[in-house]
Amino acid sequence: MRELNLEPIQSVERAIHILNCFRYEKPELSIEEIMNKTKLAKTTTYRLLWTLERNYLIQYNQVTNRYRLGTGFLEYSGIVYEHLDIKRESEPYLQKLYEETGHSVILAQPQSETIQYLVRYDSEDGLQPNNYVGRKRILHNGAFGIVLLAQMDLTFVEALLEDYPLEERTPKTITDQTLFIERLAEIKENGYFVDVDETFVGYTAISAPIFNDRNQVIASVGISGPSFKIEGERRKQLIDQVKNTGIEISLQMGQKVM
Repeated sequence: MRELNLEPIQSVERAIHILNCFRYEKPELSIEEIMNKTKLAKTTTYRLLWTLERNYLIQYNQVTNRYRLGTGFLEYSGIVYEHLDIKRESEPYLQKLYEETGHSVILAQPQSETIQYLVRYDSEDGLQPNNYVGRKRILHNGAFGIVLLAQMDLTFVEALLEDYPLEERTPKTITDQTLFIERLAEIKENGYFVDVDETFVGYTAISAPIFNDRNQVIASVGISGPSFKIEGERRKQLIDQVKNTGIEISLQMGQKVM
C-alpha cells in the first residue's frame, strides 16, 4: 500500500470502519454493537449503514434488527479473485526483500509433486546454483519445496516419499524418512525453514510459505546465498524478513488476518 501525504476522507473511512466490524465468527451485528466497535454516534452510524444498504454493501434484517454484509461484495470479490496473479501481486515485496537483504530472492509454486521457480532476483555473490526460472524440482529437494511440504497433508507427504525417496545431496542432507517428517512438523510450527548446506555445500536458503484466502499454501518465498553470509544474528534478521514477506504476500493474495 502506498504512503501519500494526504488526509483520508473521514466519511469514507468511517464507512470502512463499519464494514471492518464484520467477521466470519460474527457475521451479524446490531447497531449498538457496531457503535461500540467504531465509537461512532448513533445518528452517524445509522446514516452510514443506510448509505451502505442503498448500495447493496449492507443488508438489514427487519426480524432480528441486525446488519450483515451485502451481496454487492460478491461482485467485487469475484473481480479481485479472478485477476489475482501471484507473480504480479508478489513483485513489489520480492523487490523490497532483494533490496533489503542483498541476497538472491526466489518465488516458487507447487505443481503436484514438484515446485517450479516463478521469479528470481539474482544477487552479485557469484555463487548461483542451478535455480533458474521455470525449473522444476521434487518438493523435498531444497528449502522452497520443503517449506511447502510442511503445510501439506501427511498422506500426500508419505506417498511422495514412497514415489520419490529422499536422496543424499550433501553430507548434511536428511535421508531418514521418519526424521524428515518429524522436522516438517517443526517447520510448520515455526513458519519458515532454513536449509544450511543440505542441498548445496556452502549454500544456505531461508524460505516461508504463502497462503491464499482459504488458508491453503500456494507458493513459497525466500532468499539464498553463501552460508558464511547467513550466520548468527544476521540469519535471525533474515528469517524475520523472509517470514514478513511471506505474510505480506499472503495478505495480498487474500489470506484473512487471524
